[in-house]
Amino acid sequence: MQYTSKEVYEYISQQTNDPIVERKTCEVSGVQFPIYQSDLAFYDKISPVINGVKYQIPTPKLCPEERERRRLSFRNERKLYRRTCDASGKAIISIYSPDKPHKVYNPKIWRSDSRDPMDYGRDFDFSRGFFEQFSELLIKVPKLGILNMQSENSEYSNRSNSNKDCYLVFMSSYSENSLYGTFIQKSQSCIDCLQATHSVHCYECYDIEGCTQIHYSNHCSDCSFSSYLDYCHGCSYCYGCDNLRNKQYYIFNKQYTKEEYERILPTITKEQVEQAKQNIQRESTLVRCENCVGTDIVDSKNCYKCYGGFEAIDSKYLLNFADTKDCYDCTAFGHNCAMNIENIAGEEDYMVGFTFSTVRTHHVWYSMNCYDSSYLFGCDGLRNKQYCIFNKQYTKEEYEVLVAKIIGHMQQTGERGEFFPSSMSSFGYNETVANEYYPISKEESRNLGFAWMDQEYPINIPENAQMIRAKDINNDINTIDDDITNKIILCEDTEKPFRIVRPELDFYRKHQLPLPKKHPDVRHEERVMRRKSRNLFLINCSICGKPELSSYSPTESSKIICSECLEKSTN
Repeated sequence: MQYTSKEVYEYISQQTNDPIVERKTCEVSGVQFPIYQSDLAFYDKISPVINGVKYQIPTPKLCPEERERRRLSFRNERKLYRRTCDASGKAIISIYSPDKPHKVYNPKIWRSDSRDPMDYGRDFDFSRGFFEQFSELLIKVPKLGILNMQSENSEYSNRSNSNKDCYLVFMSSYSENSLYGTFIQKSQSCIDCLQATHSVHCYECYDIEGCTQIHYSNHCSDCSFSSYLDYCHGCSYCYGCDNLRNKQYYIFNKQYTKEEYERILPTITKEQVEQAKQNIQRESTLVRCENCVGTDIVDSKNCYKCYGGFEAIDSKYLLNFADTKDCYDCTAFGHNCAMNIENIAGEEDYMVGFTFSTVRTHHVWYSMNCYDSSYLFGCDGLRNKQYCIFNKQYTKEEYEVLVAKIIGHMQQTGERGEFFPSSMSSFGYNETVANEYYPISKEESRNLGFAWMDQEYPINIPENAQMIRAKDINNDINTIDDDITNKIILCEDTEKPFRIVRPELDFYRKHQLPLPKKHPDVRHEERVMRRKSRNLFLINCSICGKPELSSYSPTESSKIICSECLEKSTN
């Protein structure tokens, strides 16, 4: 586990003219982390005002990395299970495995008027802690089996909305004909991609924006008809290149004519591609950003320690975000969110804090799985409600009096200003995204207070299905028959079975790509490994020596250069 160094925090303070006003010690890691002047201003700005009294949110007890890990430990994106809907008795696909203690409903029933989460309402007990009581409420209120809203023919997707004809995409929105992807936004026909925005016909890419028909590429924008690119912008018909701007017909960063390019391209070997990857790397990936610190950020302003997202303003400590303003410590959220703190999986939220999976809400605190609601405190599973506490209805006046008392109680118990403890998560650490960003062993997870999923459920393979080993599949897509979609392929790494679906086969044929030899989960894990560190290091540019912040550690073998030197080298 890597934590941000004191030198990096101080460098950010100097560069942004934002004084460090306090240094705290993380209660989990024991490392020091700063409180900036701007942090105090934000905490003051977002602190709720009730009956004319401001209830100040205290500064956090955990460092940014541990705060993020805690949030991620609540988020199961990709682990899907077959279980029974507790309302209809029918089989459903769910993120909750059959052994979980919750009642789980299919989305249609969960969103219908046939259930009333207010039936589980209860009074707050001031002799006990808030989190203990809220945990009991969470167990009782039925859960939404899978979150997939306003989508068409995209049933096998989670944490997604407004998609059409998509399969096994996660945390994706407004996309079509895409498969096996995560954070696919406003894109079409993208397969095996991680973090693709406004892109079309792309394959095995990570962190791309505005690209068309590029394959096996990372950190690219406005590129087309190219493969094996890194850190390129505005390039077309390029192969095996890095750090190019507005170029055509380049192979391994060397210019060719159109005729030479088309003649040489079929002769390139895999070994040549691997060798070309050992190149100069830039210090970060910021596209059309102003005054930002982090990586993989697009069209943002005044954002610090933010990673993987676009269109954010005046925010800090974000991960996987879209269209946000004035937000701190939020993860996998966005689309018109403002004034959020410690929010994970929120959408169109305003003035919310310490929440999980809230959509179109405002003035909601310490709540989960609530939609189209306002003025909630400690609620779960509500829709179209206001002035509720622990799923119980109050008048506006009653609500304000009781919330003020509960806030005071939480201040005394030390729960105020903190996200839910990981012990309240419905999932094992190894089921959640936390294990992607901060992988640990089963023993380590138990020592840190996380649960662990030990139960393995059998994969439903049809009787008499023909199984083939991945190594026996021809790499030439033109030799593959249609009946491959009826066969079960055994992953070359894990022997875990998987299938090729028809839209996928059509895509490979159209783009003359070989069939994958690895299970979709393994392919996703490999893309995750290509993702840069969600940490920052203070390095010196390999060319000019100027200090810069980079997501690459100084111990890495690749040369790291600053943005100014990169621009000079590519112009």
